[in-house]
Parts: sequence; C-alpha cells; structure tokens
Amino acid sequence: MNLNWITFKGMFAESPLWKKVILFIFLLIFCTVTLTSLSMLISHVAGWNPNSIEDLKVKQLMCSSGMFILGPALFVYLTKREPSGYFQLNLVDPRIIFLGILAFFTAYPFIAVATSWNEGMHLPEALQGVERWMRESEELLKDTTLRMLGSSSIPQLISNLIVIALIPAIGEELTFRGVIQQSLAKYLKNEHVAVWLAATIFSAIHLQFFGFFPRLLLGVLLGYIFLYGKSLIASIFCHFMNNAIIIIYAHVSDPETALASESSFNMTHGTIAASVLLLVVTFFILMRIKYISDKNKGSDLKQ
Repeated sequence: MNLNWITFKGMFAESPLWKKVILFIFLLIFCTVTLTSLSMLISHVAGWNPNSIEDLKVKQLMCSSGMFILGPALFVYLTKREPSGYFQLNLVDPRIIFLGILAFFTAYPFIAVATSWNEGMHLPEALQGVERWMRESEELLKDTTLRMLGSSSIPQLISNLIVIALIPAIGEELTFRGVIQQSLAKYLKNEHVAVWLAATIFSAIHLQFFGFFPRLLLGVLLGYIFLYGKSLIASIFCHFMNNAIIIIYAHVSDPETALASESSFNMTHGTIAASVLLLVVTFFILMRIKYISDKNKGSDLKQ
C-alpha cells in the first residue's frame, strides 16, 4: 500500500520545473523565517542582549540551518519518490578527501589573486552611490564576523567552528551542490555548465560584490570535488576545512589579519605566474580525484 500521499513524500515529483523552483525558494524563505523567529525566542528567554555575541551566534546557527539544511531537505523529500541517497552522502575514499584539501591549497594563490583584483574593482561614476552602499554593507558584515571571531577562549573557538565553519559547510553543500548543481545537470544535460552556474548562484547569494569572483572560484572547485568525487561528504569536508583554517588562524593570531590575508596578497608578475601554474596543478589533482572515484566505482560494479 502506497502511503506517500499521507506523508507528502514525492508529492511534487511530477510537477513542472517552474513549480519546483517556486517551491524551492518558498521553502528556503519559510524555513529561514521560522528558525530565525525561534532564535529570537531563545534569545529572549535566555535574557541575552540584542546583538550580543550569544544572540548573533544563535541567529546565525538558526538562519543557516533553516535556509541551507532544513529547506533543501524538505525540497528533496517533497520532489523525489525515493529521496534517500539523492544527496550522495555516501562514504568516500580518504584519498579523495586528502586530494580535495590539497586542491584547495594549490588553488589558493590564484583565488588570492582574484580577491585582490576583485576588491580593487570600481563601478562607473554614475554608480558610485551603489558602490558606496556595497562597500559599507561588506564592512558591516566584516565587523559582525570580527565580533564573532574576537574571543580567545576555547569554548568560543568550538562554537565558532560549529556556527561559522561546520553548519555553513553542510548547509551550503546540500543546497548548492546537492540540490542546485544536480538539478541543473539533470535539466541542462551538461555537468560542467551546472558546476559553473551553481557556483555563480552560490557566490551571488552572499551579496558581496567585492568578493564575488574568489567565491565563484571556490564554488567551482567544490563543485568539481563533488562531481568527480561522487560524494557530497568530500565537498562538505573540504568546505569545512577551508572555513575552519581561517577561524583557527583568527583564534591563534588576529581576526583582522586572518580576514585580510587574501586581500593583502602581493600582486606581482611572479606571483601571478606562480598562481596560474598552481592552478594547472589543481586541475591535475581534480583529474586524479576523478580517476580514483571512477576506479572505485568500477570495482564496486564487479563485486
């Protein structure tokens, strides 16, 4: 007896694409508003001052969980007849994890070059008011991040690793690689276009114009780690490590220095050439990930 109509599982499976897009956006907004409202209730009951560190972290935790974890999970549940396994949260070869992290290190100099270039961009004279608003918004976000990273205690470090590193890594990979990239690949019939489009959306949704291109490159790298590694665990782990390294560096040194490390990259012909060379190395690392993953899949099919 099929009880899916009672549990609502897969009830939108046969819906056209435009309805699924509307459903996806609605669920992201609904879950974000619901959990953010819950965070405000928690803050009120706990007696925290608005915009205190505790209040900021609970809001960040709830907002990220609602938008990027609960929302996508509900979307997959409502649009797939068999939602289990859709996110490809299968175990991954440790070599793929190692190579994924290595790819981040080799790609970092090129991303740092893109960061310096992006932060130096200026809009046309007619849009100076828009540029000023963009820079002020990014400074406000930076100040909030610095406040959250400012504490030197171990409990605060652990909470930062959970709220700023782990939850966003899980949620953003579920959303952008698990749902958006896979959906685009299905409808466009082109996995590479899907990687780049998902990365573009990933970068754009952060609403940070002067960090758009480096975040786009990070999204592309994570997209290919997921595509070639055939497991969302791989991209989640690499995403987490990228966030965690910055948080730990901020903890042991200075938050301002940690956040400014990329923008202070020394742009010379030599460093640019070296970053391009390392980007080529990154490409070969990704090819190695693909080779290991394909080989493992072939071995599983033979058993």
